[in-house]
Amino acid sequence: MTTVFTISKKTLSLLFIYFAAFSMAQSFIRSELPTSVTTPWEITYGPDNYLWLTEAGGKVSRVNPLSGAKTVVYTAPDYFGGSPLEKLNACFQPNIGAGTLGLTLHPDFTTAGSSFVYYVYSYNSGTAQAPATKFKIVRLTWDPLALVVTNNFDLVSNLPTSYDHLGGRLLAVKQNSINYLYYSIGDHGVSEVNEPTCYSPQSNNPNNFTMDVNFKNGKIHRFNMDGTIPNDNPVAGNSMFTRGHRNPQGLAFNHLQGLVYDIEHGDRTDDEVNVLEKGKNYGWKLARGYHSDNNFLGEAAFVANYTVNPAITGDGIKEALFAWCATPQPTTGLFLDWCTVAPSDGLFYHFNGTGIPGWDNSLLVVTLKNGSLTDNEVFKLQLNAAGTGLVPSTTLTPNPQRFFTSDQALNGRLRDIAVSANGKTLYLINNGGAATDKITVYNLDPFSSVTEQVAEVTLQVYPNPMTNVLTLKTNTLVESIRIESSLGETLMVVNGNPETLDLSRLASGVYFIRMYSRNAPPITQKIIKN
Repeated sequence: MTTVFTISKKTLSLLFIYFAAFSMAQSFIRSELPTSVTTPWEITYGPDNYLWLTEAGGKVSRVNPLSGAKTVVYTAPDYFGGSPLEKLNACFQPNIGAGTLGLTLHPDFTTAGSSFVYYVYSYNSGTAQAPATKFKIVRLTWDPLALVVTNNFDLVSNLPTSYDHLGGRLLAVKQNSINYLYYSIGDHGVSEVNEPTCYSPQSNNPNNFTMDVNFKNGKIHRFNMDGTIPNDNPVAGNSMFTRGHRNPQGLAFNHLQGLVYDIEHGDRTDDEVNVLEKGKNYGWKLARGYHSDNNFLGEAAFVANYTVNPAITGDGIKEALFAWCATPQPTTGLFLDWCTVAPSDGLFYHFNGTGIPGWDNSLLVVTLKNGSLTDNEVFKLQLNAAGTGLVPSTTLTPNPQRFFTSDQALNGRLRDIAVSANGKTLYLINNGGAATDKITVYNLDPFSSVTEQVAEVTLQVYPNPMTNVLTLKTNTLVESIRIESSLGETLMVVNGNPETLDLSRLASGVYFIRMYSRNAPPITQKIIKN
C-alpha cells in the first residue's frame, strides 16, 4: 500500500528510484480436472503418460491427465496414522507425524523388469498398546498390461518420525548410468522459538542433531534401488548423503548436469534451494541460506571456523544456491507475517526449445504459504548453464519470476507440481487453502502471447540531506530496510514497511539505505545526514 505524505517544497529533496520490469510471458488456460482427491502429497507425470499421486491413507492413484479418471492402484494394508498415545504432552502438537508422502517411478519404468513404483507412508512398528509410528519406503511392482500392482516389497523400514518438519520427498534418478533413490528427512524438531516448552531440556530437541551422522533426521539419504546403501556414500554403511537440513520437502533432478536439488523450508527466514554435493553440510541450524549475509547470530563465526570431518568423504560447509527471505531474523509477528514462502516441491524444466518459450534450464517451485508478504504461486528460477546458480536478475527479466499468483484463492496451498511429456501443460495439487483439494491444470495457450508487467517497484526518501528523521514512500511490500555505513557495515535493520526512520543516533556523514522486497532486486541509495 502506498502512503502519501505532504511536505513543504522548501524542505523536499526527493530521490526517486523505480524498477519497471516487463517480460514476454506466455498466457495459460486454467482448468481443473474433475478428479476427486484426498490430501494429495505427490504428483508425478509418468512415462506412461499418466499422473501418479499419493493420497491420504496410504493410497497410490493413477489419473488420466485428459479426462481426470482416477484409479486407486494400491492401498497400504499396514498404513497407520499415528496415535494419541504418542503425543508429546508438553507440546501443542496433537499427534506424532504420520501420513502418505513422496512417490517416484523407477528411472527405467517403461523397460521390462523395471516397472517399479516407490512410495513412502507411515506404519506402526510397535503394538496397539504401545504404538511406535515409523515411515517406510515400499516398492510396488506394476503390470503395464493388466494395469495392476502385482507385488509389494518393504524396501527400507524403520525410518524415524517425530512431531514436526517431516521432509518426506522421494526421488529416483540415473546418474552416471547408475540408478539411485534419494529420500529427505526433516529435522523433526518443533521450533524452540514458537514452542519453547516442547522439550525440556531444549538440548533434547531433535533439530540439534541434524549434523550428527548417527541420527537420520535433518539429512538427505541415498540408497540403491534395492534399498541397500551405495558403497560410495560419504560414510560407509550409512545412508546419509548430505546433512544439516531443516525441512527438505522438495527434490528435483537436473538431467542435463546430473545434479539433484533440495528445496527446503527455512525457519523465520531463509527458505532454500540447494545443490546437493556428496558429504556436504548445509548448516542447519547454525548457518542459514546465504552465509555471506550473516543474518543469523553466530552464522559468520560458524562458517569461518568450520572444521572438516575427515571421517565424512567430501565434507565441507555449503551455502544455498538460492534463498528466499534473506533478511535478519524477525523477533516479532506471526508466521503469516514473516517473508518465508514455504516451498514444498519443484522440478527441473528443460524441453530443448519445444516447451514453454524461455523456460528451459529452470527450476519450477511451488509454495504453500498465503501470508501478508507471500502467496501460493509458482516460482521460476532461471539457472545458469552449469545449473549451480541463477542467471542474474535484471529490471527487465526478474529472476526468479512468479506465476499464477492471482489464482491462489482457487488453487490453494500448492503441494506439488508435474509437467506433461511435451512440456506445455503444468499440473498442480494442493493441500487445503481452497474449497477442495484438486488437480489444477495450466495449458500453454498456443494462440496468444502477452507482454506481462512483472513488477514496478518505487522508493522515495526525503528530505535528503536530512537531520534526524528520514521519510520513506514505496509501493511494494518490503521485507526489510537496512541503513549501511559507507564501508558497507549494517547499522540498522527494520523489517516491514516503515513510513519513517529515526536516524538521530547516527553521526553526520554519508550512509546508504537499502530496501529489500520480493518484487525486484534490492534498491540502494545514498543519503546524507547533516
